[in-house]
Amino acid sequence: MPLLNVPYLRQTEPSWCLPACAAMVAAYNSQPVTQEDVARWLGTTGIGTPASNIRRLEQHGFRTYFGTGSWEDVSSSVVGGVPCILFVRTGDLGYWRFDTPHAVVLAGTENARMVEICDPAVGDGPISVFVDELLLAWSHFDYAYAAVWVR
Repeated sequence: MPLLNVPYLRQTEPSWCLPACAAMVAAYNSQPVTQEDVARWLGTTGIGTPASNIRRLEQHGFRTYFGTGSWEDVSSSVVGGVPCILFVRTGDLGYWRFDTPHAVVLAGTENARMVEICDPAVGDGPISVFVDELLLAWSHFDYAYAAVWVR
C-alpha cells in the first residue's frame, strides 16, 4: 500500500474529528472545504457526528461509500488512490490517553507492521501506528469505514 499525500488538518473543535477527516480527504482530492462547512453539512453537534452522516457529502459534489469492510478492502482503496476514514475507539491506540469514539484517515503503510494515519486530534501530520493496534481500535465499530472522492 502506498503512502498517499493527504494534507493534515487539526480538528478545530473537540467533536469535529469526522468533519476534519472529510476536509483532509477533500483537500487530497483538490476540492478544499472548511471544517465549518463540513460540520454543518454532516449535522455535527457538540458530541460529534454519526458516522453514516458522511453520505451527506453527496449533496455537495462528492461521492461516498460508507459501510463495513476488511483490511483488504481499505488497503485496496488506498492502493487505488482513495484514502479511507476509519471509525475507531482511541483506547486501543497507544498514543491516546483516554477512550472515545473517533475518526482517522488511513493514508498508507510504512511497512508490513506499521501504517500511517492522519489523526485530526493529535500531532501535526501523519502518525505511525502498528497495524494490529489500528485493527483492534477499528474492530469496536465492526470495521466501519468511509471513502470520499470527487464525482
